[in-house]
Amino acid sequence: SVIQDGAYAPAPGVNANGQRNVQGRVTSTYFSPTLNKGIAMGLVKGGLSRLGEVIEMTRLDGSTIQVKIVDPVFYDKEGEKQNV
Repeated sequence: SVIQDGAYAPAPGVNANGQRNVQGRVTSTYFSPTLNKGIAMGLVKGGLSRLGEVIEMTRLDGSTIQVKIVDPVFYDKEGEKQNV
């Protein structure tokens, strides 16, 4: 399933207001017919240095899901699919 926009990745501890610290947030989501699964874009603290890492995201309903941090260009990086 596609995770919702606004889902967040909690970090240890709380801020000065007593709210959970956050290490990232989903900014947009899509269903990819090419990959036949949901994909999402987001911002994660230190994201480029964390490629391949699996983190837990909290959905808006409070449930959690494991997600993998991947390169922003993850499909046909060399552009071969467009050279038909």
